[in-house]
Amino acid sequence: MRATRKRAGFTLIEVMMALAIMGVGAVGIMALQQASTRGNMQARQMSTATAVTRTWLERARRDALGWNVNQVAGIAMTQYLVNTPPAGGSGWFAPTPAVTQESWGFDWFGRDTRVSSAMQFCTHLQTRWVVVGQVIRVDARTFWYRRGDGTAGSSDGTLFPNCAAGGAEGAVTAELTSAAPRVHAVQASTLVRWTPQGR
Repeated sequence: MRATRKRAGFTLIEVMMALAIMGVGAVGIMALQQASTRGNMQARQMSTATAVTRTWLERARRDALGWNVNQVAGIAMTQYLVNTPPAGGSGWFAPTPAVTQESWGFDWFGRDTRVSSAMQFCTHLQTRWVVVGQVIRVDARTFWYRRGDGTAGSSDGTLFPNCAAGGAEGAVTAELTSAAPRVHAVQASTLVRWTPQGR
């Protein structure tokens, strides 16, 4: 009498369990990919905003070259430092360069733009006296919308059309200090001093 062999195989339950495990693994991999993409995008935005902020600090240093008289009135020959309020005062303002190739707004690549629909990053400056008549502190902040909270062209993108308008700086400050701000920001500071003539 011949022994009969049993055929090896998988039951339907085993196949369903294997598919379920593979599905959970695939969902985990897709979630990891999405988180990685989001993290890379945020890191890129932060890098761009940091570069823009540094650019504006350099522009403020360049502007200080026109301040060549050791007194408060001496800043009248500058473009941005002239906005420095009297001792003790401070306030953000949107710088408006005389050179049209420079701007207070920047696109996704960190390039200057004056087209409001292309602005993804905006910069404000704040200047105040450290030593009256001699040293000024310049603060630069660059801000942009958090992911999903608006763009320059959307209906809730009210900060960007006002990026260069007088009075909007207070609205941006209020937004940044709110409990759930819709924007990210990078801020940096530098000190500038008057440059004696002939140097």
